[in-house]
Amino acid sequence: MKVESVEKFLGAYKRDDYHLFLINGDEYDIKEVIETIKGEFEKDKIEILFKDDAEEILPNLSMKTLFGAKLIIVYEVDTLPQTVYKKILKFLEEPDKIKPNTVILTYFRKQKMPSIKHSLAGYFKLIYDSQIPSWTSEFVKKNHHTIDEEAIRLLHFSCGTNRAKIKEQIERIISEKEKTDTFITVKDVKNIGFHREDTIFKITNSLIEGKYKIALQYLLELSNKESLFYLINRDIRYLLIIKANLELGEDIKRLESKDRLALHSYFLYKTYKPAAQRMHYKDLTKQYENIMNMEYRIKHGWDEFSANFNFICQLQQEANNG
Repeated sequence: MKVESVEKFLGAYKRDDYHLFLINGDEYDIKEVIETIKGEFEKDKIEILFKDDAEEILPNLSMKTLFGAKLIIVYEVDTLPQTVYKKILKFLEEPDKIKPNTVILTYFRKQKMPSIKHSLAGYFKLIYDSQIPSWTSEFVKKNHHTIDEEAIRLLHFSCGTNRAKIKEQIERIISEKEKTDTFITVKDVKNIGFHREDTIFKITNSLIEGKYKIALQYLLELSNKESLFYLINRDIRYLLIIKANLELGEDIKRLESKDRLALHSYFLYKTYKPAAQRMHYKDLTKQYENIMNMEYRIKHGWDEFSANFNFICQLQQEANNG
């Protein structure tokens, strides 16, 4: 059986007797599924395996114990050495061999996921930047609250597409509010602070201000690099759009609306507009081309730190040449 949403996947999991699960999607969805299934097992009955454990995977899949069923999780199974991967697929042709254990295989590439009888496969669709506001609203609704649109925009700006961080921020807000107060305001979001007030915020602000050496310094200090590339990408796109509107004589206030950039007015006028006025349109288009090239490289194997480092070095070099 194949499904395309976490909700349908978990519904089928609870309803039907599956022992083999194949999943592909972003980290947030994969974690939600795995944590739900892990909740059915005692901690000492859970085995987690990665690429470095390649030689241990097949013995674990075929192992039966006298002490009850195990949960075996293999991350990014399609990145294993081909000889090992083919043996695993051969073994899984008869899913009954797995019982009474339960096996979860995550896939790095959706195209690699095979069709295996008596298995539940989840092809979870990626959530794009434009879908984050509606996802946030829905998440708040599931927690029996409502939220102001301006608060959504501020969370979106602060956390980008990092749904785990948005979830954490919302849960913190709800936990600190009175039980009778079920409406989340922009003030509530401001009270808990911005996710980007740390080193990431300093890097993106330095880039907007053209202080590339300072941005490099902060980059080298950064411990959590998960969402930085996305935020750099988005900031350059915002600057390019704002610059184009300014040069056309358009009123940039309309860019605040959720149908356009959904950008909070404070950041639009205090941060982005001054930067866009200072920069040349030609330079911004060049930067955007460079960031698109870096995005391509990340999708084809570059790690994010290397991409970020190379991009900022390019900006510094172009500034020196200019």
